[in-house]
Amino acid sequence: MRWSVDSVTPLRAAGAATLLRFLTRDVAASLFSVRGRYEAGLIFVILLIVEWIIPGPASLARIAPHPFWIPVILISVQYGSASGILVAAFAACLSWVVGWPAQSGTEDYFAYSLRTWREPVLWMIGALVVGGLRSREIKDRRSIHDRLVLAETQRDTIGSYALDLQEELTRCERKVATAEVSSVEAAVEALSTLRGGPSAEPLPLLRSGIERWMGSAAWTFYRVEGDDVAASLGSRDEATPGRLTVETVFKVGSVHAIAHRQMAVLSVFDASQAELLDGLGVYACSVPRAWRGGSHGLLVIETLPLHRLRDATAEAVALIAGALGERLDRQVPEAVIVRCTREIRDLATASVASQRAAVAECHAGHAP
Repeated sequence: MRWSVDSVTPLRAAGAATLLRFLTRDVAASLFSVRGRYEAGLIFVILLIVEWIIPGPASLARIAPHPFWIPVILISVQYGSASGILVAAFAACLSWVVGWPAQSGTEDYFAYSLRTWREPVLWMIGALVVGGLRSREIKDRRSIHDRLVLAETQRDTIGSYALDLQEELTRCERKVATAEVSSVEAAVEALSTLRGGPSAEPLPLLRSGIERWMGSAAWTFYRVEGDDVAASLGSRDEATPGRLTVETVFKVGSVHAIAHRQMAVLSVFDASQAELLDGLGVYACSVPRAWRGGSHGLLVIETLPLHRLRDATAEAVALIAGALGERLDRQVPEAVIVRCTREIRDLATASVASQRAAVAECHAGHAP
């Protein structure tokens, strides 16, 4: 069975899956990162506005905890460690631009530096820890998403195959529903029609019988009358095949003699008969003649479909040959049968007359 599934469908599905992964992973990740930066920038702008509104220098630095923790934590939780560290570094630079807290008189340089850089360092550490957890979660979600995309692609591919198979099944069901019945009953009916049908022409009946039993097989029926061989019927449309060569006539005569003597179907699958049928056909069977114990000729199956090569094919050839023989027996002209009957009767009468004459001569010789 030839399926109508497009061979490009798997390649098309794989290409669609690759494009979908590219759109949903690579491009989406970069878009998320850009969006996070814009969000962080918006938060910083709001905080700078608050810094500008509150009077006094470094007013945000005097708030504990520092307001810059808001964008650092939000971006780290939302987009991972890379975006979080970037926002933390930007917050450190922005706090330097806005202004550091004022140094008290009791603080030395190291104490002031520790108090000043404590917040930026904590921003970096917080972005690294919180963002790392978020990055691992994002990685797991992307892996799950990739598997989901692959499963959906496989589902779509299997669905397309199922639709194609359903269409093919519907087409086959429609073909079977509209085709002629090809069953054992039809084959037996074709054999019975060949054996005793009303038609006088055996070619269509023989062709129908062989098609029912052996499908689209190539065959030839050779009529054999003594030493004369003629291909009278064939599987093609012409009723009388072309002229036979001397080699074909000799081979057909030899095969016919052996098949008629053995009263069996010769097959190339038999090692002892393969060389004999070489170049002639696959099966050969003598077509028996009911009267005078002769043969009408030789039925040769030249080729047949591979799925028809079964153990019962030889039996089918024998049945067809027997039915053809009965058909040809019924088509023998009645005048020939009457003439043969009269010859037999005349021969019997002459034999009786000669016997009576011999008896009369014997009696006449012994008379005194």
